[in-house]
Amino acid sequence: MSKVNAIRVSGVSKRFGKFTALNNVGLKAEHGKVTGLLGPNGAGKSTLIKIMTTLLEPEEGKVLVDGVDVIADPSAARERIGLAGQSAAVDDFLTGRETLIMVGRLYGISARESKKRANDLLEKLGLQDAADKQTKTYSGGMRRRLDLGASLVATPKVLFLDEP
Repeated sequence: MSKVNAIRVSGVSKRFGKFTALNNVGLKAEHGKVTGLLGPNGAGKSTLIKIMTTLLEPEEGKVLVDGVDVIADPSAARERIGLAGQSAAVDDFLTGRETLIMVGRLYGISARESKKRANDLLEKLGLQDAADKQTKTYSGGMRRRLDLGASLVATPKVLFLDEP
């Protein structure tokens, strides 16, 4: 029986007009390991992350996340993925706790379980003292930690961090 990789990318290419952002890219990442994409600005790192997380489609190639083809079955792939993008996607007027509970509810998690997960994540991320303050009062680092918490609410099998 073969082991399913967390991520498997093969032959991925992406163009924007005449500009080639990715050309025949391949990579594998195992479950339980941290894998980093390194390269200069404009190398295509964020483009590849957007493809792996179903936000963009490649012109060519195949991407599997936890064994699911992200192009053929993006909904099933999204059930396995957590994503914290380049900038924190946090509503200024919600509190940190409200943000995490809302994310849980959007994932279809019960109100009770969403509150539990929010409280657990706020503690793990060191945000419990600011949990009931509006996020517009948070520092940049606190906003990033809250955004990370939001990407973990649904306990994804594969977590993508774009410029964490």
